[in-house]
Amino acid sequence: MSLFKLVHKNTTTVIKNYNNFLVLAISSRKLSIVPSLYDGEQDPGPKFFSSGVQALLKRLTRPDFAKVFRKRTNSNLSVLRTPKYKFLTNEELDAEKIKANQTAVKLLQMPPVVKVHQAIDEVLSKDPALVGYDTSKYLFTDITFGVPNEHRLIVERDPDGTLQCSDHDVRKRLNQGRKVREPLMFADEEKFYSLLESEKYEYVLDRACIQYEPDEPSYQKITSITYQHVDLKTNFNLLRSTRHFGPLVFYLTWHQSMDNLMLELLQSGVVREAVLLIGLRHTIHEDIAFANETDALIPQILPRPVQLTKPETLSEEDIELDNKCVDCIIKYIANNSTMKSQQELALQGFKEDYQQLVELSRGLRKAHGNV
Repeated sequence: MSLFKLVHKNTTTVIKNYNNFLVLAISSRKLSIVPSLYDGEQDPGPKFFSSGVQALLKRLTRPDFAKVFRKRTNSNLSVLRTPKYKFLTNEELDAEKIKANQTAVKLLQMPPVVKVHQAIDEVLSKDPALVGYDTSKYLFTDITFGVPNEHRLIVERDPDGTLQCSDHDVRKRLNQGRKVREPLMFADEEKFYSLLESEKYEYVLDRACIQYEPDEPSYQKITSITYQHVDLKTNFNLLRSTRHFGPLVFYLTWHQSMDNLMLELLQSGVVREAVLLIGLRHTIHEDIAFANETDALIPQILPRPVQLTKPETLSEEDIELDNKCVDCIIKYIANNSTMKSQQELALQGFKEDYQQLVELSRGLRKAHGNV
């Protein structure tokens, strides 16, 4: 048994006899991923909520109705609902499709990406006459009906007589009206990493959205570790067509670690989405020298249908657009990529398969007299 395989096992502590030496291997999986929060000087919110970035992220999510409307476990239902079948006219069918699109948009609504909140440290007054009056802290909250929780006035009086605004943890506990208990899946790192190793990414992220606010450090720590685990394992398809794929792509692009995703797109032959990813990077970092070319291609790509499967035939317009996309990707690999050899190899494989599809499409049109 190799030393690598021994250390690679995800047990807490392993003791093995290796070549007559006693080897003690302590798992370092807890320390293998360092979370990156949105706590720098630059606020990601304005970039994330801009219409251009939202359009790119929604398209990169690659909505697939088969996945969006898949059956999911619901503990509140004893049995699955019986499907309903209807006979519809063409007009009624179009109306149902519109409803389905609207429902899909709601289900794919992305969790917001914002800067982590700053600690509240605002002292209102100090009254030495109250020193020793009580050993407990007093909390006062405004209960005016209709006041949003984030704007509700909450202050605390300390035993030393200091009156100050309450910090975020206290505000959350009072606004919810109960004691906040962190789920064991987040409090226990072993359980948390076990879920990640089991690839329960969507479950983890859904639970984080329920438990925390987007600007809480705990939320951003959990999502950051989850996103990095997805990236390391290249399990992008497990989050694609879910509401978490957009924030994942934004996170990777914001931290300039999008090349694994770029490689996955090239290996899948989705060169148009690769160009959209390049455009997203330039929108965030403005470091693409040929941005004018991607900016010209994006308006041509977005109105076209989402590529869920490999096309059987290609029109001349498709061929022209895809060739322009390949040219942009070649420039990106040469100037910006950190995985040049892998991406060049993947792009070369795409070009060979694509050329065969081009020849087939043109041959079919020629055979039918459509030259």
